[in-house]
Amino acid sequence: MNRMTFWWRVRSLFGATLAGLGWRRPSQGIAYVSIPPRPWWRHLWHKFKLAPPPIPFEAPPPPPFSGQPDSELGVAVPMRVVLASDPTVVIALTDCAAYSNGFEFSVAVRSREDLDSRLLGFGPPIPPGAKEPDGLFRITVRFADGGSASSSQRAPGPELMDYYSAKRDGLEPKLPKGPVLQPTSGGGGGKRWNFHYWVWPLPPEGNLTLACEWPARRMPLTEHELDGAAIRRAGDSSIDLWG
Repeated sequence: MNRMTFWWRVRSLFGATLAGLGWRRPSQGIAYVSIPPRPWWRHLWHKFKLAPPPIPFEAPPPPPFSGQPDSELGVAVPMRVVLASDPTVVIALTDCAAYSNGFEFSVAVRSREDLDSRLLGFGPPIPPGAKEPDGLFRITVRFADGGSASSSQRAPGPELMDYYSAKRDGLEPKLPKGPVLQPTSGGGGGKRWNFHYWVWPLPPEGNLTLACEWPARRMPLTEHELDGAAIRRAGDSSIDLWG
């Protein structure tokens, strides 16, 4: 055994002895430092300690303009009219019901051929601030006082986003001026599609204009006047089931 091998074995034996006594050698240098062993109960503590309680979260209530009251059935308003048509597609207003805070209506789309769902507004939501694709099917509501709103089925309206943004920041949201037009549901397939919309608030006295356009199908803007006063009277007569 040469001298180098002998001293290497002595150093290894010395280091192993110190490690068994709780001494550890740092990553740099040759000095040894003492690291006391952790108490045995620390292992059990980390294994069986309770998880911290979840952070309390309460979802904000829906905005008052987002839909009809849960305690009302609404009052039907007889309305059924063709809004726009061409040789292969017909778009029609099929149903309308009024509530104390607004009204909902349904639009039916029928076609001789299968329709591309993307041109009807289906697909991934549009990021906030991004421009909508051209040619989408669009519905517009205009009150007698000049207020109007449009929807293309593709994303929630800015009023809804502003409401929840204010709630997130701890602010009291401001009610929009109105009208607010929001798609509530819709679907179908092939040649048959149906859409449902909500409008807040009830229209003022006078005619209500309902318009639709579908540039991708070369269907220009077409307007129809409806009896806004009849919708308002029906909404005023809607009964609160628990009131």
